[in-house]
Amino acid sequence: MLKALIFLTAFSQIFLSRFGFPVGESFSLAPSYIFLYAALITAVAKGLLFIDLKLLLIFSGVVLSSIVSFFFGEPEKTFTSLILYWFVYFPFVFKSCNTASPAFLFYNLYYPLFLLLAFFGVLQFVAQFFFRPDWLFDFRQYIPDFLQNKNTMNTVIIISGVTKSNGFFCLEPSFFSQYMSFGIILLGLFGQSFAYGFLFLFGLILSFSGTGVILYATGCIFLYKYFSKINRVFILLALTIFLLFSILTSENLLLSRMEEFKGGAGVRTSSAAMRFLTPRITLAEGLSKSTCALFFGNGPGTISKVFRDFEGHDPVWAKLFFEYGLLGGFFLLVFLFFSVVSNSYRDYLFPLFFIQYIFLGGHLLNFDIVSFYVLYYKLVSFTDSRYF
Repeated sequence: MLKALIFLTAFSQIFLSRFGFPVGESFSLAPSYIFLYAALITAVAKGLLFIDLKLLLIFSGVVLSSIVSFFFGEPEKTFTSLILYWFVYFPFVFKSCNTASPAFLFYNLYYPLFLLLAFFGVLQFVAQFFFRPDWLFDFRQYIPDFLQNKNTMNTVIIISGVTKSNGFFCLEPSFFSQYMSFGIILLGLFGQSFAYGFLFLFGLILSFSGTGVILYATGCIFLYKYFSKINRVFILLALTIFLLFSILTSENLLLSRMEEFKGGAGVRTSSAAMRFLTPRITLAEGLSKSTCALFFGNGPGTISKVFRDFEGHDPVWAKLFFEYGLLGGFFLLVFLFFSVVSNSYRDYLFPLFFIQYIFLGGHLLNFDIVSFYVLYYKLVSFTDSRYF
């Protein structure tokens, strides 16, 4: 039962991301988190997980600081965002009775799912040159309204008349590219098939997304020494192919993406600017309003109101401190640190998780992405056969 729930969590995180149960006006409860909580309850009932009192105490600081932020925040604050904030991070109060590294079991769980996603992503990209039904890149219109993910995402992105691949199931090409990067890195650590590796590489290239490239580069920098010799050859070959493709394309994708960081007149319009430059400006403006805003933030959900005036993304480093201030941000980061970092095993994937979570998207209340981390640190170890 527990193993099935863990699998359903991972499966729904990737392939059911366009489904959700509406919570308030702008949020949807993802199926992955429903399965995740069911898995947590089952693990606790089996005695495999327990609530750590130190983590519970720090989490109480997260809750209290967020309550203060809510009461002293801007009028645009939302109670729904506050409750979801608690709901998303409560699973991190648990500690596992298993102290072994979960990396290989994580590979066993996700590698087949990433392969299937890569296949659909490449097929989707190629199919657009032969037929273009309205469901090829976004089929949410065919999902009943009460089962539809209402979160705003850039699902369909067209460059030079070509639509970026989003893996068919992902809400954005950026999510697809990040999963492809994880696939390549997991291959480098544990896999052996070059054919599968090139499938991931093609998926990464066809997403035309810089976030996956950043994750890929992070993995190469921090994990290269752990790859086998043959996988090092593949990783370097894949990197060379990617660079050549980026440089030799008509629009020079690599340089064009780097140009977006320059700002100027397009500071609030380019993809990179919306992810990195605009949030920095918004955060500086939001925290400089008053001492209260600096320490307690502007209130849950308020950054989305700001971005109604201009285009921008809400990466965790911006949303967390903008909405909950220095105090709230401190409590959450300390809570997560003690929950995931204070383990005895070598944590291969922590650098990738850290970069993805903090910098590469609006993941603070993203059920699917946060469930990724909960599975790795709390549950995936129990897919080992000795627990069944």
